[in-house]
Amino acid sequence: MSSNRGGMDGTIIINEEQSKEICDDLNKMHINVLTALVTGKQSTNVTPTQINAKKLSANTLTISFVECEGTMCALNSVNISFNPPIKSAADAFHRIIQEGKTAMEPHFSWLVTEPLPLIIMIIIVALGYATLVLKEAGLQTIVEASPLPIQKTISVLFGSFFFVVVRASFYFSIFAHAAEAVYVTTMLRVKADLGYLACVKWFLLICCVGYPVTSKAIKFIGQKGNKLD
Repeated sequence: MSSNRGGMDGTIIINEEQSKEICDDLNKMHINVLTALVTGKQSTNVTPTQINAKKLSANTLTISFVECEGTMCALNSVNISFNPPIKSAADAFHRIIQEGKTAMEPHFSWLVTEPLPLIIMIIIVALGYATLVLKEAGLQTIVEASPLPIQKTISVLFGSFFFVVVRASFYFSIFAHAAEAVYVTTMLRVKADLGYLACVKWFLLICCVGYPVTSKAIKFIGQKGNKLD
């Protein structure tokens, strides 16, 4: 694959044929990469579909995608900038895939900046505190000191098994999230060829809150055979 050098600054000019060839290969073999790049640029949490690399230059990769909310769908596009510019057409795949891997990196800040993960984490911490620290006697003391409507509600819903329910809920959440984390990180490693450190981060985050983080990861493993080679 050849490329043309243009300009006194040494910028590589990728012609239309080279651009089409690279974009076709990305669309066939590396949808996970394109999904990660699009997701990182989206202003909404809507899962993108019909993702296609459209045009590549030394400085920019243009990707089109469809966003649907309810029955309304819109065709959008994003531009992925390269700084420094791509050195050659042969260098394009390496650069694009590295950009995709970077976009797949999870962020621990999600635990405090996004409402649902924060709420789930607070609930699990509260269940763990009641189970491991307060235990049955301490929890019963808190219930007895609570307002009467709360006591009645707990009595009607759980009877004398309130602590049993709390303890079971805590351990179930731990084991369920751990199993979920093992499956998702295994798929990220196998299907997306994500690095071990990034997989460990995904594992820890999913163990903390489960589905809110899993829903972000499954965007990158939903395409069969699209491994980041």
